[in-house]
Amino acid sequence: MQVINNNLKLPTNFNALLKYGITEGSNILLTGPPGVGKTIFCENVAIECMNNNINCIYVTTDTAPEEIKNNLQKSKLFLGDNLTLIDSYTWLIGKSKEKFFVENLNNLTELNFRIISAGASVEAPFLLVFDSMSPLSLYNSEQHVMIFLQRLLAKIKGWKSYGLYIIQSNVHSDEFYNTLGYMVDGIFDMRIREEEEIKRYFRVRSLKNMSHDTKWIPFSIQNNRGITLQLGGKIK
Repeated sequence: MQVINNNLKLPTNFNALLKYGITEGSNILLTGPPGVGKTIFCENVAIECMNNNINCIYVTTDTAPEEIKNNLQKSKLFLGDNLTLIDSYTWLIGKSKEKFFVENLNNLTELNFRIISAGASVEAPFLLVFDSMSPLSLYNSEQHVMIFLQRLLAKIKGWKSYGLYIIQSNVHSDEFYNTLGYMVDGIFDMRIREEEEIKRYFRVRSLKNMSHDTKWIPFSIQNNRGITLQLGGKIK
């Protein structure tokens, strides 16, 4: 992944779906059921960024920071060290060892402050990965989560950087999904179909002001946690 003419280019086999990449200041929502590969996709994007000297701020609410680091190191592509973790998970079980962490997810003001502090500590443009937004709704109303996200999206635009936000499908209200879809600049979807074997699919549902292919594309997850699109296998 690299920045060309202020557009973020995705890994090579995704370029067929996003001919011109993702524009500076864009915020992208990534939806899908548990186990489909959302975190692995974000890890792949983060790895490609860091390998091209683009800083990555990774907010984790679902996974321990040590697991995120171990997953990144499993990839042969992981050569960079431009990673800043914001630990929003460890408060559930103990004390965080990370520089940036939150005491709990009941206080979105604290989380917002940690993200602002992390953003001020790295060179822009950078990639912000939020993995995932869904746990925030366990401790806050959906309205408060939407207000928090609105402010965060504006920050990313102000930093002229890029945001990628995971949201679980089928666990929030329709109003919540519709409002988030209105607020962001694009939506990537993942889904699973159980046939003779489990098959995974990816699509770009929307991307403002950019050319993109909206068809569902099968993808596979490799042993090193890489993701490969099967571009010859489009389905409607």
